[in-house]
Amino acid sequence: MRRLPNLNALRAFDAAARQGSFVGAAEELRVSHAAVSRHVRNLEAELGTALFERHARHVVLTGEGALFAKTVGESLSSLEIGAGRLRRGFVRSTVVLDIESDLAVSWLMPLLTEDVLDALNVHLDVRVRPDPPRSVLGDADLAVSWGAVQCTGFKTERFLDPIVFPVASPALFGAGTKLEDLGIFTSNRLIHERGLYWWRRSFETLGLSLDDAAGHLFFNRSHLCLEAAVRGLGLAMGDDATCAAHLATGALVRLPQPEMPSRDGYYLLVPDRTQLSRPVQRVRDWLIEVAHQTRYSRKSAAIKRP
Repeated sequence: MRRLPNLNALRAFDAAARQGSFVGAAEELRVSHAAVSRHVRNLEAELGTALFERHARHVVLTGEGALFAKTVGESLSSLEIGAGRLRRGFVRSTVVLDIESDLAVSWLMPLLTEDVLDALNVHLDVRVRPDPPRSVLGDADLAVSWGAVQCTGFKTERFLDPIVFPVASPALFGAGTKLEDLGIFTSNRLIHERGLYWWRRSFETLGLSLDDAAGHLFFNRSHLCLEAAVRGLGLAMGDDATCAAHLATGALVRLPQPEMPSRDGYYLLVPDRTQLSRPVQRVRDWLIEVAHQTRYSRKSAAIKRP
């Protein structure tokens, strides 16, 4: 017979450990603060050790609590993943792809043609999130994340290494405008996602001062920056993955300089199993293939560049 702590107590402890407070845990679990506090207190009594240091507005894991939080978190994650797959029907040909929203809009959606979906022959369930997954992926079969992450039940594979460069709508330039003209950078509005990092690097590389920019426009999602650039609202920073569709249709043009390697890359998270189901394997193989095509297109463009 298994001697396990109360499941509700473990869920309360896990939520409090992640939230750093009993109040936050109570809101996540939709129970009272008193219920969370009681569950954790009973769990500590059962284990014979303090799991948290209590403060006025927050709690901090003790050394023993941190070790136990890792064990509990991994165990609950495995349960969530397994239960989710059973609810969906593990043997069915549905593949859940967890992907960050910017990449989904700018890179994945243009690739999902009728022919591609027919060839994959799966029920593709695409789930987007505003930020990369950092912990539980629920019942996802595959995930694409910005930056390397460690998620229970998944192994991480390097996927895409973007090259960053400035882009703009061709409608922004008059007849005879040379894209090499540095005046383009100071006479047009600069479109940003979150911060000034890439434009600051670009202006430094070009020997320009960011203070001379004509104006700034900020968004908190990179696909909105690209959409604003397509609409002719200014210059945006793009890369060879997320801009591929816009560049192919001519909605955006790539300015010839500067070209910079990204600070990180995209990773593919694959279930850590000896053998994948055939539907999951097909989607994984397709993702790897289109990532390879992105790298090949980059090399071809580099060869053609004068």
